[in-house]
Amino acid sequence: MKKMFWSWDHSTNWCLHAIGAQNCGVANEYAKYPELFEMDYKRVVDFCAEHGIDAVGIVGMLRDKHGGIESARRLCDYARKKGVIIYMIAGLYAYGGIYYEGDSKWCLDNFFKKNPECMGINEDGTPFYAHYKGKHGYKVQPQGCPTNKLLNEYVLESLDWVFREIPELGGIQMESGDNGVCKCPSCQARRSASENEYLSVADMAGVYPDATNTILRVAPDALIICETYSHFLDEACKFFDSKEPNQDLEKLFQMPESVYWQWKCDVQLRDDSWPVGAPMLESMKKFNHVMRAHSGTQWWGAGRASFAVERIRRQCMLSYESGLQAVSMFGENAPFHTNAEFNYLAMTYFADHPHASTEDYIKDVMAPRLGGEELGAMYYEMAPLIETDMDAIPQAVSKIASATAHIKDYDTLRRWQYLASFLNGYYWEEKQTVASKAAVDSDKIGDE
Repeated sequence: MKKMFWSWDHSTNWCLHAIGAQNCGVANEYAKYPELFEMDYKRVVDFCAEHGIDAVGIVGMLRDKHGGIESARRLCDYARKKGVIIYMIAGLYAYGGIYYEGDSKWCLDNFFKKNPECMGINEDGTPFYAHYKGKHGYKVQPQGCPTNKLLNEYVLESLDWVFREIPELGGIQMESGDNGVCKCPSCQARRSASENEYLSVADMAGVYPDATNTILRVAPDALIICETYSHFLDEACKFFDSKEPNQDLEKLFQMPESVYWQWKCDVQLRDDSWPVGAPMLESMKKFNHVMRAHSGTQWWGAGRASFAVERIRRQCMLSYESGLQAVSMFGENAPFHTNAEFNYLAMTYFADHPHASTEDYIKDVMAPRLGGEELGAMYYEMAPLIETDMDAIPQAVSKIASATAHIKDYDTLRRWQYLASFLNGYYWEEKQTVASKAAVDSDKIGDE
């Protein structure tokens, strides 16, 4: 299966100790020095080229604060020469459009300022704004009406423009928006009564075919990924298998077979509700498919750079058994973070060997980087302690110190010292939290 990285420009930190680095967020400002954008992503590309990762997706790829068109062209050209595809991740009706942020006519926010009648509306008739919680409150961003003709013409023109302006661009992951849906009468009429009130498969089907045709006229070899925000087993996706397809679906089924549809599997991995071999929707089998997950990120589990090899193994195995052609994960953390390094290598390993076992991975990938098979197994056991047994961390750190005392190789020792620091950081924070709570409880008793 193909392997892909997903990322936001503002929280991809492959250059360490950079001023303005951020470790989370959606729709954040870009706070680093402009040149860090290219430096970060060139390191990502180098890692991908070395380890067989095919493509890197970037939200916020076009932003004035880190160089706009010129920096994007240089980065895409660098990647192409390394055999890696850079694709932009962009909302068509939301998330700023093709030019995420800046003084450009192809920034969707600027378009809405001049054409407010193209915005979506809420049920009460007020303009539809998405709200993104950030460190300084909420970023408020307009979202469009998918049945507005002027907006749709603009969207197609912006796609034509970007693939002409950046001929080095490898492709696009396009999204209709997952912040809610326009409630105007035209949009309501097109959607079925059973559709999710949060996102609309009908909206996707209404724009993805025309967008794909526009792109392929300019860039016939472009990687085109259509985001669904869902798992193909979800109730909302039964729309694709409608026995009486509407005009939107008919256009969708005529799309080129080279198109990728992107699904997500976090819920299914968490509650084990994705049966091995569950078939793709019959109507969608002609296309390619990529499965993404948020493993090892701030969005799931123990947080950013947490150890997620088992989840990634299951993602790859289940994707293969269901006939998918690609897998995707976040690639925002530098592989200096050893847990992230092993997560990335897990995707490359299990995508190529979907039936391999955890023991195979430890032997083939972890052991050579950690000082042997026994030590590889020890790392695998210790890394998840922040989720499974916080009280076992002091003993684990002591064991790391004694078990690795003989190691002379710098990179091997660095990986172990990273794990010890990672575990200690969570353990220290846990103890501080417990102590603070105890002090508060003691004050309450004193007041009584």
